[in-house]
Amino acid sequence: MKSNSRIQRSQVLAAALLMSLFFIATSQAQTELTVFAGKFTLTDQVQWGKTVLQPGDYTIIIGSGSMPVSVMVRDSRGRAVARFISGIDSGKTSARNALLIKEKGGQMHVYSLELASLRKVLVYDRALARAAVLDARAPQTVPVQLAER
Repeated sequence: MKSNSRIQRSQVLAAALLMSLFFIATSQAQTELTVFAGKFTLTDQVQWGKTVLQPGDYTIIIGSGSMPVSVMVRDSRGRAVARFISGIDSGKTSARNALLIKEKGGQMHVYSLELASLRKVLVYDRALARAAVLDARAPQTVPVQLAER
């Protein structure tokens, strides 16, 4: 009976050790796999998806360039304010890193994120992106500067 109990404890300890190693490896991989880090400044309130970003300085962090692309946005204090997922790459490339913004219903909205560094244009609002292409006026752009690593 004692040997059976020891085996069970050993298995539990081995499983706990394996799980802790997995979590350490995962957290290290997430910090090491940043493929893009950039900074931008908003001068006006802007809606991105369901999140309203207030005027201020922000950082964008992208951990992987594979689709769907997850974008983490942090405020000037480094606090995570939003995470956006885009499964849509317009298939176009851009010569700049920028947020593309257009007015909809009296509010400015992010509809795309151009990432020249990753050769992607991520779309967050298809209707606005389509309207911007058809509209003769240039959309508002917010430059995204590469952040120092």
